[in-house]
Amino acid sequence: MDAFLNFIGSIFGYVLMFFNNIFGNFGVAIIAFTIFTRLLMFPLTIKQQKTSANMQRMQPKMRELQEKYGKDKVKYNEEVQKLYEREGASPTAGCLPMLIQFPIFYGLYRALCMPLTCTLHLKINEGVLANAIERVKSLSDVYTSTTSAYYSQINVIEAVRNIVENGGYAKYGFSAAEAAALQPIEEVSRNFNFLGIDLLSVAEFWNPAIILTFVVFIASAGGMYLSNKLTGMGAQVAGGCSPNMMGVMMGLMSAWISFTVPSAMALYWSCTSIIAPCQTVIVQKFYNAAILNAKTEAQREAKIRLEESEIIRSVNAAKGTRKFEPVYTLPPAEISKPAAEKKKSSGKKKKSGSAANGKKNSSADYQGKKKK
Repeated sequence: MDAFLNFIGSIFGYVLMFFNNIFGNFGVAIIAFTIFTRLLMFPLTIKQQKTSANMQRMQPKMRELQEKYGKDKVKYNEEVQKLYEREGASPTAGCLPMLIQFPIFYGLYRALCMPLTCTLHLKINEGVLANAIERVKSLSDVYTSTTSAYYSQINVIEAVRNIVENGGYAKYGFSAAEAAALQPIEEVSRNFNFLGIDLLSVAEFWNPAIILTFVVFIASAGGMYLSNKLTGMGAQVAGGCSPNMMGVMMGLMSAWISFTVPSAMALYWSCTSIIAPCQTVIVQKFYNAAILNAKTEAQREAKIRLEESEIIRSVNAAKGTRKFEPVYTLPPAEISKPAAEKKKSSGKKKKSGSAANGKKNSSADYQGKKKK
């Protein structure tokens, strides 16, 4: 699992560095990364909306099946499966966007918590760089040790920044080769300052990063409230708890998590919570349940008309074939005879026929005379 997260974190690290090279700041890069991933997931969001519309349209049919086969669970499940196949719906299709968010979150978390290996893609355990990093960790006045191994690379970046601010590499006895090896870390350390907030720091009550914690709460709770209002779920009650109250609870949970992760993750979470209602506005305007169900019914009617026209065409074609079939066909022996023989045989038949008629006429005359 750790190797898999490192792999995803390395991929997201390339994307972050791409945006960082464009904007020169990791804060703006995270915002661009959030928009980029949301655009990639937007087709899945539309698919989720279509699944929701299909399930809503199928509810009356589901109730009919429940009333008809409610006591026979096996038969009920079979009929429900057949209904899904006829309607072209899948109850699990709408879960995909939510499932994809987890690897994105953990991949970005790994890229930000292990920036040296996943974002800068440095080989920190080899050569001069490994010796320079060990020397940085030995400087207690600039390096702050933490119990979490995930944050050790962040501490190295902060220590390198402190070394540069406190007098430079020469003051701490670094060689020219070690200073050159630490140069990429020094350059990237300046880009984690966003609006006066160190994105590598963890929020504390005396730290400016706590501002992002409040932003996370407001964006998460407010974003869910707006989404519920746009979708008409604000007045519904789910499991004894209103959706708006669930939004507040989600906001509190998000704010609590932001206290334990670098502020860069809090910024990502805030951007995600702000973009989500915007996506909901677009989806509800162009892909709401009424529009999707109307399109589905129109497609169904068009399909039925097409099938009916195909049936009518095939029936008419079959009638036309029978209409032009010959009423009488010669036997194979007659067909195989030459034309001359056929003429002779027909001539003989005519003569024999006339002779027979003559005989019949003469016999009739004889009978008439006899009566007289």
